[in-house]
Amino acid sequence: MQTKRKNLKIGFIVQFIVSGAPLMADLFIPQFAETLGATRFEIGILGTAFALSMFISAAVFGRISDKLGRKKIISLGCISAGLFYAVSFFSASFPNFFILRIFQGISIGIYPGALAAYVNENSGKMDDYTAWGALGIAFFLGLSSVIATLVNIRWIFVSVGVLYLISLLLVSKLKEEDIKPFTIPLFPKEIIKKNINLYLAIFFTFTGINVTWTFWILFLSELGATPFMVGYITIINPLFEFLTLKFVVHRIKWRSTGLGILILSLAFPFFSLARHPFQIMPLQAITGIGWAFMFAGSLNEIMENNKETGTATGILISSISLGNITGPFIAGVIVLLFKSLKYQFIFAGLIIFVGFIIISKGKGGKINSS
Repeated sequence: MQTKRKNLKIGFIVQFIVSGAPLMADLFIPQFAETLGATRFEIGILGTAFALSMFISAAVFGRISDKLGRKKIISLGCISAGLFYAVSFFSASFPNFFILRIFQGISIGIYPGALAAYVNENSGKMDDYTAWGALGIAFFLGLSSVIATLVNIRWIFVSVGVLYLISLLLVSKLKEEDIKPFTIPLFPKEIIKKNINLYLAIFFTFTGINVTWTFWILFLSELGATPFMVGYITIINPLFEFLTLKFVVHRIKWRSTGLGILILSLAFPFFSLARHPFQIMPLQAITGIGWAFMFAGSLNEIMENNKETGTATGILISSISLGNITGPFIAGVIVLLFKSLKYQFIFAGLIIFVGFIIISKGKGGKINSS
């Protein structure tokens, strides 16, 4: 029991770091790419390449963790991510950085499935696991803004590398029992079939989320937000996700992936009505609450309904990555057709509502609290 508690504490701290650390750099990727001579079109291709590499990696390494164990895969992910982010400090050209970005995507796809499965196997609650991730995102997004203000953006890549090194040292202290390897086919169609409604719903949800995220900074700037205000407003979302998971979810008798998706689908269209940055703040809080139910609920469903937790979680992460690919493309089409960025949020709400319809028809509408 003491060992499991220690493992959980370390697992939650690692989740705190690896959830937020890469976003420190990701927030400034477009700006950094521009300094290397990239066009906006090339920056869009860069984002697609990153998401595609993560999509493939998450599915592959989630499956491998069910065979080889969680600790080895988490360690590999930390080593790989730390190396390729730190080396980006030396990027001298956009083609060079493009290649590194692909390897960063592969690296970030390695560990999420294994880490979530490890926490679950040590009796950890997915609500707490997701909460620590949300807190990490809020903290490190704020830290990245400070670093970018005080020093060159390149040093953020070094900071991310150091954080992954710290995570690796923490992972080395984890204890893992010998696991009985699962026999999983190269293409796990039965797992996909069992969770197809959830995977599709999450895909549509993250497609919609990425429609809004693609031009997020530009949208806030058009409303008159300063760089500091952009960071402050953005942090509200993960902060309220954390507060919801820690102080609300445990107090109610049921939670629902579908409820979270519904909240997101209804909240996003209201962003289009904002005329001042401060009007975005309560909407960010609402979407943070929706995100908490949606993401923690989906992880709980995966853990409760699948014995091959690494593989099933890996495919869930791949569904998210697929949304990261399609979302920016749709956002680009919308902005070409309608010019104004406010329409991004209307279409995002409609796309996410498709996810709600799908999850409502499956088993993922509600799951019992534990």
